[in-house]
Amino acid sequence: MSQTSPSQARIPASPLARRLARENDLPLSAVTPTGPGGRVIKRDIEVTLSQGAQQSPAPARQSALPDPRLFFKDDEYEVEPLSPMMSAIAERLQQSTQEMPHYQVSMDVTVDAAEILRAKLNKTLADQELGEKLTLNDFIVRATALSLMDVPEINTGFAGDALIRFKNADISVAVALPGGGLITPIVKAAQTKSVREIALEIRDLAKRAAEMRLKPDEYEGGTFSVSNLGMFGVSEFNAIINPPQAAILAIGAGRPQVVLQDGKPVETKIMRVTLSSDHRAINGAQAAEFLGVFKTYLEQPMELLF
Repeated sequence: MSQTSPSQARIPASPLARRLARENDLPLSAVTPTGPGGRVIKRDIEVTLSQGAQQSPAPARQSALPDPRLFFKDDEYEVEPLSPMMSAIAERLQQSTQEMPHYQVSMDVTVDAAEILRAKLNKTLADQELGEKLTLNDFIVRATALSLMDVPEINTGFAGDALIRFKNADISVAVALPGGGLITPIVKAAQTKSVREIALEIRDLAKRAAEMRLKPDEYEGGTFSVSNLGMFGVSEFNAIINPPQAAILAIGAGRPQVVLQDGKPVETKIMRVTLSSDHRAINGAQAAEFLGVFKTYLEQPMELLF
């Protein structure tokens, strides 16, 4: 087993990542970091080892696609170099789309009842002057966690020669970082937490993520991801799976729609949700079952309070 060299020690890395690198005689300089501030984390070591990393730094991957600068004059664009985190994210997403057989299943969910319940709970919180406010996303995370417990085939990871069935719903919530980049802090064992507890935890995680103060175990791993672009007015999108997970739920914006109820037109609020799954681990029937359970929880939101 090699010892840590002075140059190795200067590279930001979590203690677990540093130990794994040392045990595998892997220089940290050969690893693409994805942690906050360019920190090497456990998952980065595992990815590098799985790719058969050499003892010397691997050259940067060159895209086979043409460089956009070939088609424009120098004064027609500005160059913004990628940060280490953005480079690592680009690499990870490319690997995910190339190596995982993604497929998508979508379903429309009526959110009127959830919005009414949210408004009532927020009024109670305001009357108590607690300075708290619940968002629809807090209900979504709670519904996701309970759905994963009801349909455990979705709460899984693909390990090459086996499927890993996770016991807890550790929900990674996509959060944009200032200046670009993305991080997915984790609400651990979300199935055991109330909507209010989830709301407080997400707010704290997002705040510390923006300040680059998350601990590695607060964003490494996770069993499932939720990506919500509905707050930006996006009606529908397909999200890319975040390894080592096998699925991610994309949340679109609620939109008014007229439907027939008892033969009469009624305006309601519909939200399109799309589940991207790794077909090696999750089949279409399982994906559809999960979305059906998720839909029931959000359309009967009192179930989320118990």
